[in-house]
Amino acid sequence: MPIDPVLIAAGFNVAARSLWRGLRGWKRYPGDAQAISRAVIDDCWTGDFLAGSAGHFRQFWTRDLAMCTPALCRLGYRDRVVASWEWALERFDRAGRITTTIFYKRFPRDVYAYACDSLPMTLFALRQAGAEHLIARHRGLFRREIERFYQVVFDPDLGLARTSGYFSGPRDCMTGRSTVFANTMIALLGQVTDGESLLPNPLAGHDMRGQLLRHHWTGRYFRDSLCRELPSGDANVWPFFFGIFDGWSQDTAMRRSAFATLEQRGFTDPVPLRYFERRLPESELPIPKLFTPNYQGDPSWTQLGAVFLRELAKIDHGKMVAHRTRMAEFIERDRNYLELYTPDGKPYIGRARIYHCDEGMIWAALFLDLYS
Repeated sequence: MPIDPVLIAAGFNVAARSLWRGLRGWKRYPGDAQAISRAVIDDCWTGDFLAGSAGHFRQFWTRDLAMCTPALCRLGYRDRVVASWEWALERFDRAGRITTTIFYKRFPRDVYAYACDSLPMTLFALRQAGAEHLIARHRGLFRREIERFYQVVFDPDLGLARTSGYFSGPRDCMTGRSTVFANTMIALLGQVTDGESLLPNPLAGHDMRGQLLRHHWTGRYFRDSLCRELPSGDANVWPFFFGIFDGWSQDTAMRRSAFATLEQRGFTDPVPLRYFERRLPESELPIPKLFTPNYQGDPSWTQLGAVFLRELAKIDHGKMVAHRTRMAEFIERDRNYLELYTPDGKPYIGRARIYHCDEGMIWAALFLDLYS
């Protein structure tokens, strides 16, 4: 793969901003957890789009805005959400592809590889925001990207995501063969194109729900991938968040079983939610492993935590409130909405103190929405 100067420059920029945070600390916001979360969201607005964070991830991040779009719209930010998607889609259309990130406001790039979520989440977000006019405006781009998605991600013989490749996703620093997340994205793309006259649905009639149950559901939880029997936090949250099993008679029972597994095996400690019970060094990508070991092993991610709590509230509101209270204590202690915490409840710091967890995450919208 040729060296990309945009990604190299972006990497140095992240390192510099992170090191500066290590020296000066992160921004402190006044008020309670709700006030802090609202202020964080406001600081993510660049004037053109809602960035992934107000810290070193102050770029346009497709998946982060997409997963936050429903919450942001409910919280009164719909105009900025639609403006953000309009801004990004103009740049994606010029580039001829939808990517994970837009760097320096003009360079769409994928981190760290082709992402299985960029296209499905974009269409999901546009529908959630009531911005179907943007789908119509850029239908040529979407039609081409749908064809590319199925060629790159879907294995027609297996009926699942390909096992031979690595696809970027929220857990983008770790590998896994045909993960639950990748297969959830295939199912989501089928959902958002179903019955759509402007866009094709190459998998019409293919039962991705059945495939997920057949290959990943153990009877108690979703195993992470075809190469791992153990559960992961994301495998047992995203299928429910994106409604893959909505309307199915066993949906509630599956949620109860999967979420009970996460509770019993420590995924919610010290706050929701860990990716894994322990570090999996053999699955970490080489460069992240060098600078940020165990970045997506057993630390707690405030992105995944807030998503988990939204789904938990549907079956156990009291337990959701208890976890939300604990997360609020962390937010108020640190006066910010930070990226992730170590198992002992400290903000994550990488090897040689080069990387310090980001601040001001747009995911604060997911948390704030838990109060609405």
